[in-house]
Amino acid sequence: MKRMKLTNKLFVMFVLSSVISCSNKIEYGPDPYAGGKEPLDVVFQEGTPSPSQAKVGSTVVFKVNGLLKYKDQIKFYINNVESDIVDITDSTLTSVVSENTSTGGVKAVVNGQVFAGPNLPIIGKLGIDLTFQSGVGSNGPLFSIAKFSNNQIFIGGMFSDYNGNGASSKISGLARITNAGEFVRGMKFGQGVTGNVNSMNELNDGNILISGGFQRYDTVSMIKNMTTISSVGALLVKSTPILNLTDDPNKSNIIVPAFNGGSETSILKTFVQNNKVTIVGGFKTYSSNYYARSTYDNILTDFFGMNGVIRMNMDGSLDSTYFVDHKSIPKRSYAGVNGSIFDAHLQSDGKLVLVGVFSNFNGSNAANGIVRLKDDGTFDSSFQTGSGANGTVFDISYVKETKKYILTGNFTSFNGVPTNGIVVINLDGSVDKSFQSKGFTGGNPSYAVQLSNGLIVVTGTFKTYDNIIREGLLVLNADGTLAQDYNNTGRLVGTVNDSLEGTNSLGQRTLTLVGGFTSFNGKSNLGNIVRLTILD
Repeated sequence: MKRMKLTNKLFVMFVLSSVISCSNKIEYGPDPYAGGKEPLDVVFQEGTPSPSQAKVGSTVVFKVNGLLKYKDQIKFYINNVESDIVDITDSTLTSVVSENTSTGGVKAVVNGQVFAGPNLPIIGKLGIDLTFQSGVGSNGPLFSIAKFSNNQIFIGGMFSDYNGNGASSKISGLARITNAGEFVRGMKFGQGVTGNVNSMNELNDGNILISGGFQRYDTVSMIKNMTTISSVGALLVKSTPILNLTDDPNKSNIIVPAFNGGSETSILKTFVQNNKVTIVGGFKTYSSNYYARSTYDNILTDFFGMNGVIRMNMDGSLDSTYFVDHKSIPKRSYAGVNGSIFDAHLQSDGKLVLVGVFSNFNGSNAANGIVRLKDDGTFDSSFQTGSGANGTVFDISYVKETKKYILTGNFTSFNGVPTNGIVVINLDGSVDKSFQSKGFTGGNPSYAVQLSNGLIVVTGTFKTYDNIIREGLLVLNADGTLAQDYNNTGRLVGTVNDSLEGTNSLGQRTLTLVGGFTSFNGKSNLGNIVRLTILD
């Protein structure tokens, strides 16, 4: 299989996650039995506690032998949060679930010796949606999820199977699923993409623009990492005249992708607005097929230098009025940022916000991790970010209801204001001081989305927030405090790349997460997709 490059953002998150994982290897410490210590006869019995799941403040009985003789020397923990012990017999321990406890394993500590017990699910307003039938999910990372007309839900990424359907249906980078998470058969993806799909946009005519890292769709090449497909997944093509140097009249025209344009390397994100297509990524050139001088056996490619940002017309042709320095001779692209773009957002007024790891735009405009471009691609000095972020910005999320942005990353301040990995900024770039981060340890937040009810879901590699154990996923109020009753779930292992808010068949609010993760809340083999229920 041909190896494909991931986007800059995903690659850096993978590296950082690996570093963090390496730095958090299990430290066993000194031998607890050294110095003449005898192993204790404490054993958790098989079986679930009673009740098998519990709310904060409720009493739970655990089956464990041998603790009675040590009753004055015991500490008891649920997911590393100490819980009060209310009763001990020779075969049971009864404890009250403490505030801020989340789903996780229990343990008893006696004179420095640790005895691991069962997992205890904590009941709250957040949980895994059991009506979502994704099964084992995908066998590779998912980079995007989108809901289009007629309630069509598409997932894009770098995968060849979804819930075991790859054996009977060809799957490669794209799939359609129902609102219940089931695989939809009968689509016309053909061989799919030879690579990965990072971004998907529905067009006014109901067709779909996909982009990412691929040079072929189904059996058709001549694709520049983006193309258009129908609502049922068939590649949109057209017949175009070419140079015929033979006597064969059949070689005067060729069937080609309808969308003719893109970049020479992978595209991170794509936006469609006002009959224009804007793409961002780590590319250095715009490219298109030059059919007028091509022959049936030799398709020529036209190039134009474009540094990280390109705007095109709806047929893929370059919009040379955008992000191009018309004062230069010959005309050329602006220099752009002096680093990497990890995420972007296109405002309704045509202004484009870029985030990542960089310090300037066009070599002269200060832009520490964030910059906004005007609707012609020039630097927007009205965006009041000041000194910006003092580290990398991984993700930007726009909130329609508040007209504000949420940024996450490994920064600790933004324009001089302490932020500790997450900050909310106003549309003019100034810090919204009504939101205050309480701080992360053990890693960084890498993705955040604010729901329509105002709650903010944050994911990443962190272990705690506000010194409270929240491993990989947490839910905040709009002011940055932990949302009561919504932080009951256990550890998320992996990276979230995209999400989709919706409702399930029971009318409950849901949030579907996709990315590169294996387990959440004690459930393994999720296959990079899981849907949460968020009770109001």
